[in-house]
Amino acid sequence: MGKQDATELKESSSIIFKQFLRIYKVLPREVIAFILLAVVSMACLFAFVDLAPTVDDNLFFSSDDPQFQSEHLIDRLFVRKDAQLIISVTGKITDEQYRKKIYDLSEVFANLEGIASVNSLTHAGPGNLRKAIDSPLWKRLIISNDRKSTNLVVLLSEENFSVIVPKIEEIMAAFEAKDFHIRAAGLPYVVELIKRNLMRDLKIFSALACVIFGLFIFCIFHSKSVLVGTMVSCLSACMWTFMITDRFSIPMGILTANLGTIIFVMTLSHIIFLTFNWRTFRSDPERKDPVKDAVKITFSPSFWSMFTTLLGFISLTAVSAKPLRDLGISGAIGSLVAIAVAYSVFPAFLRMANKSHTKKRGKIEEVQFKTYKFIDLEKQFLMLIIFVTCLLTLPGLTMVDSDPSLLSYFSKKSEIYKGFSYIDRNGGSSPLVLVVRPKNNEKIHSDESYDKLWRLQESLEQHRSVGSVISLPVLIAQAHETAPFGWILPRHLLLSAMELPSNDEIAKSFVTKDRRYGLFLLRMIESYRTVPRLEIINEIEKTIDAEGFYPEIIGGVYNLQGHLAKLVSKSLVWGLLKLSVLFAIIAWAISRSLRVMLAVTASIFIIPLTVLGCFGIYRIPLDIISAPASNVAIAMGIDSMIHMIKAFRRKKDWQAVRDELWQPILTSTFVVGAGFSIFLFSTFPPTQRFGGAILLGTILAGLTALYILPMLYHHIRLDRWPSLFPGK
Repeated sequence: MGKQDATELKESSSIIFKQFLRIYKVLPREVIAFILLAVVSMACLFAFVDLAPTVDDNLFFSSDDPQFQSEHLIDRLFVRKDAQLIISVTGKITDEQYRKKIYDLSEVFANLEGIASVNSLTHAGPGNLRKAIDSPLWKRLIISNDRKSTNLVVLLSEENFSVIVPKIEEIMAAFEAKDFHIRAAGLPYVVELIKRNLMRDLKIFSALACVIFGLFIFCIFHSKSVLVGTMVSCLSACMWTFMITDRFSIPMGILTANLGTIIFVMTLSHIIFLTFNWRTFRSDPERKDPVKDAVKITFSPSFWSMFTTLLGFISLTAVSAKPLRDLGISGAIGSLVAIAVAYSVFPAFLRMANKSHTKKRGKIEEVQFKTYKFIDLEKQFLMLIIFVTCLLTLPGLTMVDSDPSLLSYFSKKSEIYKGFSYIDRNGGSSPLVLVVRPKNNEKIHSDESYDKLWRLQESLEQHRSVGSVISLPVLIAQAHETAPFGWILPRHLLLSAMELPSNDEIAKSFVTKDRRYGLFLLRMIESYRTVPRLEIINEIEKTIDAEGFYPEIIGGVYNLQGHLAKLVSKSLVWGLLKLSVLFAIIAWAISRSLRVMLAVTASIFIIPLTVLGCFGIYRIPLDIISAPASNVAIAMGIDSMIHMIKAFRRKKDWQAVRDELWQPILTSTFVVGAGFSIFLFSTFPPTQRFGGAILLGTILAGLTALYILPMLYHHIRLDRWPSLFPGK
């Protein structure tokens, strides 16, 4: 380094140091401390906390959940080979050139690290198309229903799908041609794609939401101190929540991936009400400490809002589904952290804003005032619209699709959806495992049981939701045709031969060692399904019973998804009932008025009923990622209503309450709605549905708090039932 370079570096360092000293002298010590703490927290977060969403083959339940116990039982009885990819290749399957390309593709997959085996037309398979079509096994396993493609069944040997799946995708892209179209399906592939989409949305849309929140806050309050304080507080709440949940070994999962935005919004809600109260008190010359007064008057409703949100999240911890439990614990922690940060960190920045010059009302506030004036003039019409919308969407509650297929996780216009859908229609895509036992207690390979197994095989293949079935009789029939002297060997010797390592121990995957239990592996069709999975499984169990077998164990991803959908529906229904009771108790505790309690309870119900009704009316899939959106919207609604109740106790007049709180409520509605609306532009449908549901719920929450709550209060007359409410 030359003398000139050294001199320039010294001068630059000196300038930076002087700027730092200037900022250090201007800013209050506590503000500097909070900013430095946020910077250190961010460094620790990225250094020690894994923010990548954990999405694995236990996508819906943890290994210790009751719904997962059937999987453990199957693991103990059979050798499981569920980590499979179905690679479908469309082309002129009768041409020799097609067969050569299948051989090359299979060879590349077979030599790839992380792949245990490959079954295809040319590898560990029939060898040619004619044999495949005539084979009891291979026609079910590798020939598509439309006879336009063949499958490669790729068994993965490692659990880290994020490593092997991208390599497989690269190979597929390299072999792709106009006359050799390659598609993929299977749980490992779906898991990796969901993880990839969640990670992309977490990076892009969460960051964009923060930027939008910050811009609107600055445009409304015209204060750099408020802006910096808001961002430091909200980001600190998110970071500290992630660090605490990491200490409790709660991974970033399929639902907690959006937790950062939820925590940001919960903290922002407290800040908006606190800042508006501070600004009101600041204009009053008799107020010596407007920040202290604002904290004093805002903390009580904020605490009750936090308390209701906290209990709402805690209610999710009783659900068996691991993603919902993780969201419940993480959300409960975030609720506590959000209010703690809002009332410990943010006031320091408000005190700094006390010294800044007050600016005139900005354009956004002008729009707010005009909007409120218009809404207030047309409030009767507005309330009519809300009630009519709620009534029109009520029938949709019975049509909510809480059991959507895995196809709903991808856009219908995407190549992924088209490929997955093709494989699904031509042999099924979602595995269902059935373990059966003969009712006569004979061994599974006895003459009588074997005949019944074939009848059961044929009955299952006739079911509308079953794409293909692989079972013990299919394997034995294949062995009779291909094994040396297989046509003359008895079944028990064939089974023993198929348990040898030279035959890949294939029989161990379909019959137990004591020959008492047999396994049927079904690939279920999702494209045409119109009823819940558990209803279909119930039909299949009746078929098993009718053919002379006991359905001992039901397992597989299809079964787990069915139970998850049932739990989501149950948690939504019971969660709403529990929350309504909870809100009623809290509303009475705050207001000491039965009229207010009943008005709040009725008002809050409008939000989830309308949101879920819209999901049903428009047949929008309510997947596990978008399902909690209604709870977030309820939290926003109860927050505004509690502030309204507290103000009503002071003023005893709803119009005066509206005049005081319309701006913070509409601001919160506007900022949160605008922030979550960007999720509508995601290419991942669950994220779109999540953002859209919160957007609709947030708008309903703000308008319901301002107008429906006071209207219901005026129309609830307890004096009409004096025997039920004496003295009220």
